[in-house]
Amino acid sequence: MFNNRRLRAALVLVLLLIVIGTGAYYIHSHPEVTRELGRINPLLLILLLLSYGILLMWWMGVYNATLALCGKPLKQKENMLLSIYSTLANFFLPLQSGPGVRAAYLKSRHKVPISSYILASLVYFGIYAIISSGFLFVASHYWWLDIPAIAAAAVISYLVIYIAKNRFEKKSGKIILDLSKRKILVLALFTFGQLLTQALIYGIELHAVTAQTHPIRDISYTGAANFSLFVSLTPGAIGFREAFLELSRSLHHFTTSQILAANVIDRGVFLVFLGILFLIMLATHAKDRFINPKA
Repeated sequence: MFNNRRLRAALVLVLLLIVIGTGAYYIHSHPEVTRELGRINPLLLILLLLSYGILLMWWMGVYNATLALCGKPLKQKENMLLSIYSTLANFFLPLQSGPGVRAAYLKSRHKVPISSYILASLVYFGIYAIISSGFLFVASHYWWLDIPAIAAAAVISYLVIYIAKNRFEKKSGKIILDLSKRKILVLALFTFGQLLTQALIYGIELHAVTAQTHPIRDISYTGAANFSLFVSLTPGAIGFREAFLELSRSLHHFTTSQILAANVIDRGVFLVFLGILFLIMLATHAKDRFINPKA
């Protein structure tokens, strides 16, 4: 037991050192982010930070709604700390590592089978893809393509979940998930709130670089940006998000320079937000709570 606690403490320390080291390297290797951040209107910075705070609450709702499918919702404080850890991992580590951090923690602390959590997460990503597909074409002349795009996302999501479920069941037996309409609807509502908040954040950033924007264009921009999540191999989806937005310019109608400027602002403000999350994590004694949540 003692050795187990020492191991957990060591793992948390290693994680904190990785976050600090990777964050310092990122800032050092991307000086344009700090330069752009220095030119941001302080009121705009505060507005974006508040918006990211709202987004974090939506993320917490999404994570708990996803876990509810496994029958293991978390208490609010634990959910907040796990959300902070996974947010830091998602930005600073490659391959969108946040879900992996959550899966490992939930298995060790709450005995949630990794296969069950993966399937529940696939349900969330399916809903995420369906809603994002609905965002894609709303600002274009081809808005009617939203219908086949939503249908395609729904079919692909169903097939991915179905194939994954069959493979897991062959390896470890029957997997029980609560896929009741009520829980799926709750997860969908939290996901929709998350994506609308993301659209609000992108809209604020785009408005800072061009007066020629509109909420409908911001939503289309958000739909394109969201799909970079599924192929991102770099920390913070660096390069992938910009590529998706560049390829979809005919849908949201923002120029290359506007896309790049808005993304520089986004990453700069998000770094400040991650710093605040890191301080919150330390102030709430995250290490002690994760090692001994009863303390």
